[in-house]
Order: sequence, then structure tokens, then C-alpha cells
Amino acid sequence: MNRLVRLLVGLTISAVCVWISMRDIHVGEVGAALRHANYWGFIGVMAVTLAGFWIRAVRWRSLITAPRRIGTGSLFSATMIGFMANNVLPFRLGEFVRPWALARRESLSKTTLLATVVVERAVDMLTLLAILGMALAVYPLRGDTEAGRMVQAGAGLLLLLSVALTAFVVALERQPRLAHAMIGWTAGFLPASARERVTRALDHFLEGLGLFRDLKRLSWVFFLSFVMFLTFSLGLTISMAALHIQIAWYGGLIMLVITAIGIMVPAAPGYIGTLNLACVAGLALFHVGKEAAVPFSWFYFASQWLPITAVGLWYLNREGLSLRSLGEASR
Repeated sequence: MNRLVRLLVGLTISAVCVWISMRDIHVGEVGAALRHANYWGFIGVMAVTLAGFWIRAVRWRSLITAPRRIGTGSLFSATMIGFMANNVLPFRLGEFVRPWALARRESLSKTTLLATVVVERAVDMLTLLAILGMALAVYPLRGDTEAGRMVQAGAGLLLLLSVALTAFVVALERQPRLAHAMIGWTAGFLPASARERVTRALDHFLEGLGLFRDLKRLSWVFFLSFVMFLTFSLGLTISMAALHIQIAWYGGLIMLVITAIGIMVPAAPGYIGTLNLACVAGLALFHVGKEAAVPFSWFYFASQWLPITAVGLWYLNREGLSLRSLGEASR
């Protein structure tokens, strides 16, 4: 699928999700609800969001095998630049920008760092599954509603992706002979001029999977993952309180998983539309109507988009980079 088609698909999905989430709701009602929101809560959510990304940056250090300790400042800078890129650029380019930005600053292998991002995604999904399991133990989902069926389908997809991705990275790390044989077989189809470069890049990728050799480090990574996602869950809880939405104490955990499923769907930059629809569907599980859920979805969207984008752009400028230069990350 070429880039133009992918962009059009993402924009279309976002537009359809916005239409579905806003259907039967007047824009004026949304504006009125937002005007009556507690904006100290908005500031609180932004602060909590940045704290969650700081924890993500600290966790990233444990995923990286490097000859020297990488400073938290470098990790946080690259993290915010990467997620800012996801907010303003198409094609989820931030997944490539983040390792590229850190590799550029710390003179590390971009391919090795890209492997740590793959491992990070597997850890994220496994952690979310564990949180979902704990939340469902308290609040079993009913499958006789549209929202319930959506969440069950999303959870099934999350489980499938988690198992597949984890099995893939563990197999590559645990079977180095098989991995190198696959590299050799893959490189054999390439022109001689590119064969050595691709082989070296894939070898660096395997180096980035070293986390699975260290149980102590792996345990620490999962601990930080739970802390990070509980921080993001707190942000959702504060957002609901700011919009005067009262649901059960575990609602933030359920909403965390549902919004995570929502932003997995291809969409326009910033996850607009898919995040909104996920918020509306999640609150429907707690019998919150669209008249309250839709303003919440825009409040929460803004509380995520604004701080990540602003801080990411600040770090981008500090690194002497521009949005145009980020295109190098995918090469």
C-alpha cells in the first residue's frame, strides 16, 4: 500500500470515527460542557501525562544494551520528539523518529534502538492485558451491548498481537542460529551492493532483543510498565472528574485499555477520531450518555495532544532539528 493510499485510509477512518462519535450531538452542547469543565483538572492531566512519558523514558533505558549509561534527559527528549511526530505527522512516523533521535544524539545504532521499540510494544501490550484481566475480575464485560462487543473484539485483537509479537521476538533472541540463517536467506535476495549493509542492520536489530536474557531487568521493565500505565489511568480519572463524570473507581483502568485499543487502529495524526470513539464506547459501558462522553473525548484528546506536541516541538528545536528533517528517520 503506497503512502498516499495509507494517508487517505487513515484520514477516512478518523473522519468516520468522528462522525460516529458526534452523531446526534450538537456542537454547541459540546462547547457548553467544555466551558463548564474544571480546567485545573486539565492542567493536572497534562502534568500526569508528562510524568507518564518520563517513566516511559526511564523504562526505555532498561531496554537498551549500551556500552555506557544513557542520561534520562536524552531518553526523554527522544521520547517526546517521537510521540510529537505521531501527533503531527502521518504514518506513525514517530515509531522511527524516536530511535533515530536517540541514536543521533548518543551515537548509537538506530537499528538496535528500533528493536527495543519492538520489544517495548510487546511489553506494553502484555501489561495492558494484565491490567485488563484485573479490571475484568472486578467488572466483567457484558457482550450484549455494542460497546461491550467492541471492547471484547479489541481485547481479543490485543491478545493475538501480544502473543504473536512476543513469540516472534523471543524466538529471534533464543534461537540465534535460526535468526542468522533467516538474515542470510533474506539478504540473499538483495543486490550485492546492499547485502552487507542490510545484514549488518539486522544483526544490530538482534542485539536490541537482549532484554529477554536478563530476568531481573525484564522484571524491572514490567514494574515500570505497570507504574506508567497506572499513571495514564490516573490522567483518565482526573479527566472524568474535571467533566463531572462519576463512575466506579476502577473506571480509569477500563478506560485505559479501551483507549489503548482505540489508538491501535490506523488513523490521522494524533489518533483523532479513533481516540474519541474509544472514549465514547468506554463510557457507554458505565451507562454514561454521549452528551457527557463526547465532551470528555475532546477534553481528553486535547489534554494528551497539547503537552506532548508542545514539549516535543521544544525538544526538537533544542536539538537543532525541524519537522522536515524527521523524514530521515524512516530511511
